[in-house]
Amino acid sequence: MFDLITEEYDRRFGIRDDHLTQIAEINFANAKLNENAQTRAWQFAEGSFRGDETLNPVIEGRVRKLDCGQITDGAACIVLASERLARQHAEKRGLKLQDIPRIKGWGHCSAPISLETKLARSRGDDLIFPHAAKTMSDALNRAGFGAADEVDGLETHDCFTVTEYMAIDHSGFTKPGESWKAVEAGRIAIDGDFPINASGGLIGLGHPVGATGVRMALDCAKQVSGRAGAYQIPDARNLLTFNMGGSTTTCASLVVGVGA
Repeated sequence: MFDLITEEYDRRFGIRDDHLTQIAEINFANAKLNENAQTRAWQFAEGSFRGDETLNPVIEGRVRKLDCGQITDGAACIVLASERLARQHAEKRGLKLQDIPRIKGWGHCSAPISLETKLARSRGDDLIFPHAAKTMSDALNRAGFGAADEVDGLETHDCFTVTEYMAIDHSGFTKPGESWKAVEAGRIAIDGDFPINASGGLIGLGHPVGATGVRMALDCAKQVSGRAGAYQIPDARNLLTFNMGGSTTTCASLVVGVGA
């Protein structure tokens, strides 16, 4: 299914495999900084992030082994509190209420289960999954932001490298079909101006199915409160998440931040 999404990108805009493997390389590198990452101790031979049939074999079509997320064990939870209880919690810790991470905005959209139906609906559209773009723009708008580059980064559902590639242009960070520009320029790296999956994402950190969306929010809460440790994004105040089920059949997005 995700190979078909890659082929759809190729038909509409063109897509290069090396940009997808670069996404994988970035996320595995980020994971080495995250003590919770499943792959933090993995070692890669020279040439792993290329088309080597032994080091990075084809799984399906244009999807190679290192393009794939890691199904993993894991759990995550979020405690939602009223303003009164959150204020009490902040006072106990010697913090101001605005220092406590909160969900500033949210977005949610659904679409037909069939990938074929979704692709047919978007033919002639600038974006492959317009409802995914709306999910993120709704979250940003509800949080008071006009565009993705007004926040400090993105945690996204990279079950495969092409889904992260999709999130880049669908978030509005690049024009449709131009995600490769952000990848090639290093803008999505942890030291770039719009880090994506500083945690390592599903590819590097792991994919605890059912807990992934909550885990994204938790990592964003760590980032905006300066508790992300070695994978901390400098001066992060607001981050965007994008999570999906199936081939974007259901999409959810949050803006997690501190301050006003």
